[in-house]
Amino acid sequence: MVKRWRDYDEQVELLQERGLTVTDTASAAEFLSRVNYYRLSGYFRYWQVAPMKGDNRFLDGSSFEVIQRLYEAEQDLVAVCDEVLHPIEVLLRTRFAYHYAQRVGAVGAFARGEGFTQSPDPDDEHVEEHALSNLDRSKEAFVSHYRDEIKTGSAYSIEAYARMPIWVAVEAFSFGSLSRLIEASGESGVLRDMAESMKVSPRTLPSQVRSFVYLRNRNAHCAKLWNHSVLDHPGIPRNIARRAKQDHRQFNDHSIYKIFVALDLVATKTGLQKDWLANRVEPILAENALLAAGIATPARYDEMPLQLLTADN
Repeated sequence: MVKRWRDYDEQVELLQERGLTVTDTASAAEFLSRVNYYRLSGYFRYWQVAPMKGDNRFLDGSSFEVIQRLYEAEQDLVAVCDEVLHPIEVLLRTRFAYHYAQRVGAVGAFARGEGFTQSPDPDDEHVEEHALSNLDRSKEAFVSHYRDEIKTGSAYSIEAYARMPIWVAVEAFSFGSLSRLIEASGESGVLRDMAESMKVSPRTLPSQVRSFVYLRNRNAHCAKLWNHSVLDHPGIPRNIARRAKQDHRQFNDHSIYKIFVALDLVATKTGLQKDWLANRVEPILAENALLAAGIATPARYDEMPLQLLTADN
């Protein structure tokens, strides 16, 4: 069936026709002018009868205002995430460059793949190729300053980066590329040196960094955190997980909350923030039980208790 264009007032009317209670229609229309109806549909589904079967009627007691408050509280949580994600990313770039230069080589070594453990599959790309592609695409003046015009076809060759120090290159790597390099630097001792300098375990640091990249990317693309299940979750020492559950709330391994616990651990150990989880995250979750449930124990459409969905959170 062809979808037709609807103005904001008509979008509100459609929701009402499907059984959603809207107390203030003008306010709802204004909200929909700022937040796309389709974006909100990912939240609406939890209040609908059988969205996977095409039944988009809303359950009795469903309220637009409850869903709006949930969304707005989640955005507050996203803003709080950046308070630790950004400085942790900068710190990881700094520590990796420092210890790689010390252990492996200061200039050009990264481009040759020195100090990285490669995949045993000969058909796989080398670890450093992800980082080199970042440099190839970069328009930054500091990259051009150290990048020579030596190409193989249309791509820069490895020799083009023979003069580039690792502390220059690392500032142009994507966070994902940096994560790959950190994880591949175990045998060279760089990973261990980084972890020791951060007072965290070298066994869990790679998975923690991967989860930070994952969360950062979801936030950057305005993706939903509520009721999102994380497949590649971070490793956390048992005593840290146990303490978080005792002091704050229960959470499962595939929750966004587990990434928060890992962020809090790294921020605390490195001195970037103290009690971020307790002082910044928990107050937001305490104000919205619906948000807290989806962040700590993500559920599918038909798994959330109706009482929680229809309560005035």
